[in-house]
Amino acid sequence: MNSATMLFSAELTEVKVVHNVLKSVAMKEFAIFRPAEEGLKVTLDEMRCIETSVYIPANIFSMYHIADVDDIKFKINLNTLTNILNIFDDDGTTLKLTYKSVGSPLCVTISHGEENITVDCEMKTLNIDNQASASLAEECNLNKIVISANMFAELLQRLDNSAENLQITFCPDFPYFTLKSTSLSGISEVSLSKNADSVTIFKCKEKTDFTYAFSNIRHIIKVMHYANKVAVSTGESGLLGLQLVITSEENQMYVEYYVVSQYMRED
Repeated sequence: MNSATMLFSAELTEVKVVHNVLKSVAMKEFAIFRPAEEGLKVTLDEMRCIETSVYIPANIFSMYHIADVDDIKFKINLNTLTNILNIFDDDGTTLKLTYKSVGSPLCVTISHGEENITVDCEMKTLNIDNQASASLAEECNLNKIVISANMFAELLQRLDNSAENLQITFCPDFPYFTLKSTSLSGISEVSLSKNADSVTIFKCKEKTDFTYAFSNIRHIIKVMHYANKVAVSTGESGLLGLQLVITSEENQMYVEYYVVSQYMRED
């Protein structure tokens, strides 16, 4: 069918990296797909305490088309999709996605050129209301640090991972950026200077000290294996933003996590 008659159609050859990223963020069964002119956004949320989004820019796709209509979005079973993408777990795989109209299934075609095998699937889609969602990125506008993903993963691994809570402190003065976990075994604390080689950006308007459920932060560790850099940012409300940059060949994908703090900031 002609792609011009579809609300959304796309073709992808870099299937493996997309599959790895989607599988690593699949904390919930369903995800919202929102094709837009700049690319595809896949979003999961967990009782509004944590939101995860994967951005796959249009230039990663070998073919990408959306209809000239407002706000295309639908919900699908993300676990089912990642299982389909895992049919051919190697290079040489091509993925085609087509979404004809509101309420139509998402047609998924995955093929392997060398083996000359093609699998066609239809995934049920669920409609979503048109309630507008606020930009969480705009709320994380107070403090920010951009560091290598390897370094951030190492900092997390140095902490007591049995701890329930993780405290994140930004400070204009030394030690600048601190992570601290508290458990029955005691306190684990690591700090990173803004002058460290792994830090490319450090902005701190004022000292902030917020606590988060460590279980929520651990969700990013799987994705960290594929990332190059991570931006850690906070806002006045304590909302924590984690933006990861994932490079595949000459293209980049982005993963964003937003986690609410457990306690209000103390004056």
